[in-house]
Order: sequence, then C-alpha cells, then structure tokens
Amino acid sequence: MSGEGVLSGAAPVCLIGTETLSPEELALAVFLQGAVNRGGKKICLDIDRYTDYLTLPYRRMRLAEALDAFAPDLPALAVFDYAEGDVSINLAAAVCAAEGYLGVPRLQLPSLGKYGLPVAFDAADVRGGDAERQRTVWLRCRGKLRRDCLFHQVTEGEAYRPHLRDAAIACGAFTFFAKTGEDDAFLEEVLGWAERGIPVYGWTDNEIAFVRTLSRFGDYVVPSDWSCNHSFFGGEAPVRQRQHCVPAKIKADPRKHYLAVVVSDGDNVQWLERNFLGDGLFGQRTAGACSRKMSWTAPPLLARICPPALGKAYAAAKNDTFVCGVSGIGYTNCMTYPEELLPHYAEQTAQAMREADLHVLALLDNVAHTGGGNAERRLAYFSAQEQIEGGIWQLDPDRYESGKGKIFWSNGKPFVSVGVSLWHPSCDPAKVTDEWLDGIVRQLNARQADIHSECGYTVLNVHPWTMDMRRVDYVLSRLAPHIEVVYAEELLALIRENVPHAV
Repeated sequence: MSGEGVLSGAAPVCLIGTETLSPEELALAVFLQGAVNRGGKKICLDIDRYTDYLTLPYRRMRLAEALDAFAPDLPALAVFDYAEGDVSINLAAAVCAAEGYLGVPRLQLPSLGKYGLPVAFDAADVRGGDAERQRTVWLRCRGKLRRDCLFHQVTEGEAYRPHLRDAAIACGAFTFFAKTGEDDAFLEEVLGWAERGIPVYGWTDNEIAFVRTLSRFGDYVVPSDWSCNHSFFGGEAPVRQRQHCVPAKIKADPRKHYLAVVVSDGDNVQWLERNFLGDGLFGQRTAGACSRKMSWTAPPLLARICPPALGKAYAAAKNDTFVCGVSGIGYTNCMTYPEELLPHYAEQTAQAMREADLHVLALLDNVAHTGGGNAERRLAYFSAQEQIEGGIWQLDPDRYESGKGKIFWSNGKPFVSVGVSLWHPSCDPAKVTDEWLDGIVRQLNARQADIHSECGYTVLNVHPWTMDMRRVDYVLSRLAPHIEVVYAEELLALIRENVPHAV
C-alpha cells in the first residue's frame, strides 16, 4: 500500500467527494479506490474526518472524473448486488483483491459501459447460502490471495457499508463474513488456511465468540469495520509518533491512595480515526469538561494504519497519556493464545508500541484464565520486552473489574487489574444516574492509603460508550482528599518502587 501515484499534469492525489454520492456510488468509489491504490496512493475519499490527515497536494474530482481518469486502465469488472444482507459485496471484494478488477454495484454498471471493460465476474452467478457462496469464491481465488491478513466485514444491519474493503482489495487479501453459530466451520477453515499470528481487520456479530476463536488459532482482530481510506493512509513503513504529555516522577506520599483513570476501548481503530477529536468523550475532555489526569487506550497499529490520526490525537492530548490497548498489537485473549506463538506476538506488540510511543500494555481476558500460574507464565513474554513497563488488566466477566485490583508481577513489572469500572451494568447511558455515580464515589473514597500494599492503588476503568465527561468529572470531583489521581504510567512506577515484589 505504499508509494505515490501521479495524475498527469496535476497534483499527486485524487480526492473524491462523497457527500452527494448515493450508497451505490459510494460503494463504487471504494472499489475504485482499492483497485487503483494497488499501484500506489492515488485516491483518497473525502469522508468523515479523513481530509484532516491529508498533507499531500491533491486535486478534487467528482466520481465520474475519477472513473474517466482510472477505469480505462483496469482489466475487467466484477459486478455485485449492493443490498443489505447480501454477501455479494464480499464476493466481489475477494475477486477484485485476487484479480485487480473494478467492483461495480449492478445499478452502476450502465454508467461504465463507455469504458468497454468486460464483466469477468458476476456475484449473481454464485449460488447457495452466504457461507457457501463466500467459500466458493475463496476456493476459486485463494491461490492469488495473500495469507498474512484477513478482512472480516459485515454485510447487514446498520453497519452495512462499503468501508474498509478498499484496503483488502489494494493489498490482495480475502474479505468475508462468518455469522456466529451458523458459519463457524467456514471461519475455522479460512483461519486454518491463513498463516498463524495474523491480523483480522473488521469486526464481528459476537465479540466474545469471535475473539475466542481467533485466540485459539493464534490470530487477533483489529476493530476497524467503520474505517476508511486504509489503502491510502496505511503503509508498510510506520510513521513513529511521540506523545506530548510526559508523566512526572512522583515521590509516594504515605497519606495517599493512588488512582489511575484509564479509558477503555482504544483498540477501536475507527474511534481514533473518525470521532475521537469530535464531540465525544475525548472532545469533551479537551473542551475543558474535566481537569484531572487521565490515560487513554490506543491501538498501536494506528502508527501504520493512519499515522496522522494518532499524531493528531497525541497533539490534542497535552494533559493526557496513552497506553496500548487491547491486548497488544491486536485484540486477542493472551491467556488462551497458543503459547508457542506468544514470544513472537510479544515481540510484535513491543515493536508496535515503540512505533506508537506506548509503554504500558492493557490486556483483556477472563479472570478464569489467570489461575494456576498461567498469567505469570504468559506475562513473562511481555515483561521481557524493554518497551513494556507493565500493564493494566481488564478482566471479565464483570465489566473488566473481576480482577478486583490484584497485581500480577512479572520480571519486576506490575500488571494491575481494574479495581473499579465506571461502566453501567445496563450498558445504557440513559440509565446512568447521579445516584449510581455516587455509589462509585463511595467505593473509591473507601480505598485506604497504603503505599506498600496493592490495596493502596486502584485502576478506574472508564467505559466510553456509557459515560460522558460530565459523569467522569462528577465522580472525580467528589473524591476524598486522600485519593490522588495519577497517570497510568505514574501508578505503575509508584507500585514498582514501593510495593514489595520479586525482582
């Protein structure tokens, strides 16, 4: 996905406006982008906030102009029916990734007649159920598809959209979607064909089951189903980023209980790309809604997928720090991940964290997987990496707080489980009342000051989908005087320096 294309006599980048496009036209634009960007970064879509990241000279084009400029050079067309619940779009994406064709929604086919391109594939010709149709195309194309990454993209519900498929087409990877409970055998067949230890971009209809399966195969998901322009901004060479906020070295006060406020769900690539700087939790924060120290989870692969997005987030967070979330280079369950692959996974994680200037690792798993020395043994692969200074444990099954603040030590580095979760059990923001928040305040204020015990330190998880910054500030502004809010990095340093542990 690297390199720059040049429009003759013009700026190097074609920027296609999308605001007035119909759903079918947008799908055509995404497929055109994927096909053209196989040869370099030539097309960017003006969608969401992505133009904020565009630094190269560009020329604005209507979709029709871009088709005139690029379509005649493409070998053939792959036709699909663009309709909710129809996997045709994935069939076409897979064929285009293998052959370099231009995918075309059927309604748009007449407008491409002037280019004289043959129809080499029609998704309507592939019969059977959803999994059967996708499997048929996969068997046909897999000899020409790369095996070191996959794209798992939904085709129904509100999430139905053409997003992300440009990246799969540009890099030559397989796009599919396996419904949980119906298409499990197909999912496992594809994972078994692919290399082990690979990223799966996109998302799923059942987070727990999907991540469990990927973990068993030694793979990880990169949540990115709403992402755009990956074929343009992504590249093989990462652009190293630097955090603007540098935590201070704190001398422990025996009268204090130390609290780190950590916002979860930073593995969500599209959140950082699209609305992180908008009017959501972080936007409210930068607008002055809360003045206490906070740490945010961020996907380290964003330094490769869309470096400017990570850079802008860092620049905006002058008073906040970022930690790596979850569970390293991608989202997997490290406690059930094949242990023979963990050394490589830990090395990949450390490298990605270096690129993104992250030093604290957030892990997500089930507390049931941490017993019998399993956690300590597996954490050793991560703690052996110089880049990783320690970590935060988000332990299910109860809103990340099932670890109850227990500290797991590895090579003298602490991995602290979440003690309290600012996450309403209903997952409904409308049900978050001040009375419920008062209960969280009472929990935190009851924490004791003891710098020489794990009981003297707490990680407060903030769930961004049920909280806004007013609610976060409501809690933090009511903390007792002995509760000292620190960054995640500062909390780990205080624990490492003051809590007795094996070196």
